[in-house]
Amino acid sequence: MRFFLFGSIRKSLMVLVLLAVLPALAIMLYTGHELRGKVVDDAKSYALRQVQAMAAHHHRVVDNARLLLMTLAKSSEVRSLDAPACQELLVDILSRNSAYVSLSLADARGQVLVAAPDAPGSEIGERQYFQDAMRTGAFTVGDYTLLKTERRVVIQFAQPVIGIAGDPVGILVAAFDLSYFGSIFFDTHLPERSVFTLTDAKGMRLTRFPETEKYTWVADLPQMVARMSGREEEGTFLETGVDGVSRLYSFKRLHFQGASFPYLMLRLGIPVDQALGKARFVVVRNVALLVLATILALVTAWFVAEFTIMRRLNRLMDAASRLEAGDLTTRTGMSPEKGELGQLAVAFDSMAEGLERKEGERCRAEEQLLRLNEQLEERVTQRTEQLAGANRELQTILEDLQRTQSQLVLSEKLAALGELVAGIAHEINTPVGVALSACSTLADKTRTQVELFAQGEMKRSDLSQYLDDSREGMEMIFANLNRASELIRSFKMVAADQVSGTRRTFNVKGYIDEVLLSLRPKLKKTGHRIEVLCDEHLVIESYPGAISQILTNFIINSLVHAFAPDQAGLIRIEVARTNGTLELHYSDDGNGMTPEIRDRIFEPFFTTARSQGSTGLGLHIVFNIVTRTLGGTLVCESAPGQGTHFHVAMPVEG
Repeated sequence: MRFFLFGSIRKSLMVLVLLAVLPALAIMLYTGHELRGKVVDDAKSYALRQVQAMAAHHHRVVDNARLLLMTLAKSSEVRSLDAPACQELLVDILSRNSAYVSLSLADARGQVLVAAPDAPGSEIGERQYFQDAMRTGAFTVGDYTLLKTERRVVIQFAQPVIGIAGDPVGILVAAFDLSYFGSIFFDTHLPERSVFTLTDAKGMRLTRFPETEKYTWVADLPQMVARMSGREEEGTFLETGVDGVSRLYSFKRLHFQGASFPYLMLRLGIPVDQALGKARFVVVRNVALLVLATILALVTAWFVAEFTIMRRLNRLMDAASRLEAGDLTTRTGMSPEKGELGQLAVAFDSMAEGLERKEGERCRAEEQLLRLNEQLEERVTQRTEQLAGANRELQTILEDLQRTQSQLVLSEKLAALGELVAGIAHEINTPVGVALSACSTLADKTRTQVELFAQGEMKRSDLSQYLDDSREGMEMIFANLNRASELIRSFKMVAADQVSGTRRTFNVKGYIDEVLLSLRPKLKKTGHRIEVLCDEHLVIESYPGAISQILTNFIINSLVHAFAPDQAGLIRIEVARTNGTLELHYSDDGNGMTPEIRDRIFEPFFTTARSQGSTGLGLHIVFNIVTRTLGGTLVCESAPGQGTHFHVAMPVEG
């Protein structure tokens, strides 16, 4: 809808015209609605007046019948029951009143004496209206009766005849034909397809005009009877008749004095099309005129838009198309005196002029930018060459640093190995010296015994003493040589593992003991105590040399930094395997570290004891071994006065 309204000016103008017509259309429809209501009210009033007129006719018929019968009943011929005279009189009266079917005179027993037309021998004594008239002695209205042979309905009026003595001597009866209302209905000249119906209180349709024979003495529609049997004595309603035609009906209930039935219902129906025809014609005519006026307004709006707006817009659109194609010199050439479109065209020209000016400035700026780009490219090339040279120098320096670091690490390893060799050599010197002294003593005693034997002076006691001394000496030599062999084997294994870095299967507890044995020369000079908590049967496949370096650096770091020279501390090593991870907890109860020192202990060349010969590479080497060689993690926890705790976690097999 939005596209339709604003996509085209012509369409927008036509929509505006239609919107302007809508109030007029609404007013016209409202007026038509009011006119229809007025016409409906007029039709209801008209129909009600007509049915009231019909009811008045019926009342006059009853009154005329009462007056006629009362007049006849007072005549001398009737009072004396003179049959010939009465016959002549009734025939004369009947010929002058065509509304009556018959006039008759019956005696007090109900035997018809005379009738016009002639009907001798008739008996009406059992009729209700005869009995009511004889009982009350007053004018009586009988029931409606169907004459089957003639297919018409009549109603009897009865008037008692008072004799000369003052007693009822007979009954005058007049039969009124309801077809009389047909002539009244047709004389009224009602609209085409109008109907007039008489219905008794029991819902029986007595007669209907037109189509009297078809709808005489048949049951009326229940909805019709229900509408006419309400509280109101008269009124109007809309309903569809038995013939399927929708009509506006008016009704009235009639009550007759002395009647044997409660009331009679008269109904007049006028087709709705006829009743509202005038209103519909007016509405249709007005709508047609409005549509014609709307078409003329739309055509006028179309041509006005074409000559006053679209031509200027086309010029403006052509200029915009040329501007879009890149022609910044285009102009509309329209003056501002031509209304809003002229002002829009002037604004467009100003915009095009501004674009042309900015395009020139852009071109100049682009040329300047190109020159600056060329200069910048030259500078970038120069800087790139300078940076490449600097990068080469930095790469050379980095390689030198890496070589230096590798050499320092190797030197640290060799220094540690040298200290290990010196310590082992000192440890081996004692058992080897003892074994050598024992060998010298045993050799001196052997020479003495040889001289005694050569001189023949050897005694049994001398031989026994020699054998005891030999046994003691050999035991001393054997024990000290085994001690030296154990130290050499431990040194060989630890040194080989640290240098080779081979992966193999080993017992963790036994290997830790060998590492501690290799560090015994350093540890025995202190009063420190080392506790090892490890399953003696724990066997893993890993790098024993790496574990040796980790423990060696941890212990040396504790000896150098954690304890004072005269302090006796506790070093605790706890190893356990959880699933596929080996967890090593190393802790001491030494001085601990501040957070500033703790955060830097794994940095290369960082040390707090450089004056004591520390290089600051020990824990750096440990960190690299744990994270790279073993693929594990290393965490340090320490606080001043709380000691230090290292937690190593590494994946293992076996």
